[in-house]
Amino acid sequence: MLNFFKNIISFSLGFLPRIKPVCFIVYVCWIHPFAAQQNLVYNGDFEEYSSCPESCSSPLENPKQIEKCIGWKAPTYGTSDYFNTCADNDSLNWQTLAGTQFNHAGSQTPLSGFGYLGAFFTNWQGGYNSNLWWEYVQGKLTTTLENGKIYKLSLNISVAELSDLVISEFGVYFSDYPVSSETTAPLKVKPQCVFYNPSYYKDTANWIHLESYFLANGGEGFITIGNFQDTNTDTLRYQIFVSNYKPNCTFMYIDDVKIIESDFQIPNVFTPNGDGVNDFVSFPNFGNSANKIVVVNRWGNLIYESNGINPIWDGKDTSGKNCTEGTYFYRINNTNISGFIQLMR
Repeated sequence: MLNFFKNIISFSLGFLPRIKPVCFIVYVCWIHPFAAQQNLVYNGDFEEYSSCPESCSSPLENPKQIEKCIGWKAPTYGTSDYFNTCADNDSLNWQTLAGTQFNHAGSQTPLSGFGYLGAFFTNWQGGYNSNLWWEYVQGKLTTTLENGKIYKLSLNISVAELSDLVISEFGVYFSDYPVSSETTAPLKVKPQCVFYNPSYYKDTANWIHLESYFLANGGEGFITIGNFQDTNTDTLRYQIFVSNYKPNCTFMYIDDVKIIESDFQIPNVFTPNGDGVNDFVSFPNFGNSANKIVVVNRWGNLIYESNGINPIWDGKDTSGKNCTEGTYFYRINNTNISGFIQLMR
């Protein structure tokens, strides 16, 4: 990471759906029969390491400290970090500590095991060949994903005490090959999975568990986590430091990243004829009004809109009248989930 506590070098949707990977964001834990399946993220708990991290990562290092966590790296000039309890007593210099109980970004106990990663999801202090210093963490999958299969993604985040800004959104990007950049600018790719919290991610004391569902194109073998917004990033001033030091940043800890096969799906045909069979469409329960489900007809007229909590469409329009047979389009706000549903009576 770019360490501001020490002197180092300074650096100056269209509405109709298209077929693409989609991600179902959920904030609750569901029990599925596939829960015990193998995690497809290699070293997703960050427990395997070549040697103990000695400090925060530096722009001048090659390889960077994060690469001591086997299978993970910083894909840009940004300097994401690896923290491990093995480094808790390695140094008396708090500015470079890479432990978990006390490090240059704050303090957090690992969710499980001994290690976790960290990165600047926002940093407005400027960067190398960029006005922004954005950081990402990138890892490998144990096998490439299969076309048309839905996978469940889960991860845990915690806001580091260094953060004086908090954000409402970050994303996860799956790719066939590693993505990279020689600058610290935001990566110019569109994440398939976006985690959005209208109340912002603020918790520095606990780990926040997040889940998502992802429909693969096939061939994806790498995962990249971070903030894919640029100056459009929605930030909130979280705290003001007493000293003149103004980091103007959001630093996130990350632990236990998992991808497993899922059997979850939204049906594309239903028959609301009152026979008690396939009479409604049940969408993912986000438990969050920010994730409204919107259904429109072929002319773009609003047919159904949920409040994001236990969303079920019974084939009626907003006035309670039965909809005619035909094709309807749905979209889930603040996600890239969209598709079509055939209504038949």
